[in-house]
Amino acid sequence: MNIIPTLQCRSLDGWYPHEAQSASDEDTRYVVHVNPWANRSEQHVCECRSYHYRGRCRHQGEAHAAHCGWNDAEGPEHATDEQKRDRKCPRCGEDAMWSMWEHNDAA
Repeated sequence: MNIIPTLQCRSLDGWYPHEAQSASDEDTRYVVHVNPWANRSEQHVCECRSYHYRGRCRHQGEAHAAHCGWNDAEGPEHATDEQKRDRKCPRCGEDAMWSMWEHNDAA
C-alpha cells in the first residue's frame, strides 16, 4: 500500500451547505448540511420541520444526489493534465484540490 497525491473534488473537503427548495412554499429554502463521507442520504442534516420531527426528509435525498464526491484514485473519471493544472473536478466542473490517498498496488 502506498500513500499518493490525488486530485479530489472540493465536495470531499468537509461538511458543506446545500440549499433545497421547499415543495410547499416557493419562498422557502432549507439548508441541508451535507456529510461528504456519507453513503446514505439519512446521514445529512436538514433544517426543515420534517427532519426535525422525523429525522428524515426529501431534502436529504436531493442533497445526496447532487453530491459529487469524486477523487482521481477511485474515478471512474480521470482528470486531464489541464484539469490537474487548473484544479478542476472532471465530474462536476467545480474546484478540486490535492490530497493524500491510500493506493493499493496490484501485485
